[in-house]
Amino acid sequence: MSTNNHSTRRHAAGKRIGAIALIAGLAATAVLTGCRGDRSEKPPRQFFPDMDEQPKVLPQTATNFYEDGRSDRPLVARTVPFGATPHDPAVTAEAGWAGEIRAERDRMLRADPVMYLGIMPGSTVEEPVYADYMPVEVDRDLVLRGQERFDIFCSACHGYTGQGDGTVGRLWSYAPANLLGELYRDRSADQGKDGYLYKIIRRGLQNPDGTYRMPPYGHAIDERDAWAIVAYIRALQASQGVNIDQLDPADRARLSPTGGTQ
Repeated sequence: MSTNNHSTRRHAAGKRIGAIALIAGLAATAVLTGCRGDRSEKPPRQFFPDMDEQPKVLPQTATNFYEDGRSDRPLVARTVPFGATPHDPAVTAEAGWAGEIRAERDRMLRADPVMYLGIMPGSTVEEPVYADYMPVEVDRDLVLRGQERFDIFCSACHGYTGQGDGTVGRLWSYAPANLLGELYRDRSADQGKDGYLYKIIRRGLQNPDGTYRMPPYGHAIDERDAWAIVAYIRALQASQGVNIDQLDPADRARLSPTGGTQ
């Protein structure tokens, strides 16, 4: 009799344990299936979708929040950019650790008129003194970058060789400049200075009535790319009138249909 009672108690305990396990399993399943935003049985599960899918404004999208319907907002008038690290540039002028901070500050403030405007210090946009030479180091990478940018943005009007014979240029109301001409080589005149070419790339060329003979490309070509294009224009100019015998034999063989023998 006692053996039967013991067996009965063990059986009842087993049922209770099974019931508890079943309830726990159902509760866990309810928690998992109740996760908002969980669209897949595969990990990772999205337990807090509000953190991942919070409201945001994407560039160049419409919005009803602003009267003009634009999500991208113009800069507030008369605001001045500043760096995140407070320091006195005069105090840290010789501090090596502050070099990158000073460079970042100069980039934000467009502090170097030669780099960002193509004009010499002390002159103004209204009364410019254009820089004779570009303020960046010219190397192969810069020239190749300039070629890429020139082919994309300039060749349609100026042609791939810069002579002003591009497909669009031949139909333009004004004849595009022949950038290989002496006018753009003579650094004693404004048009021959690197700073002038940079300014035209970034700000365009205006007629006295305010209309543009050449539209500005500052919206698409940043400062360094503009200098790269100037470097490539100088390379195009330098390529003119060079005797093939002055080239490296490998270059002659590549350019000459006869393999450089003539």
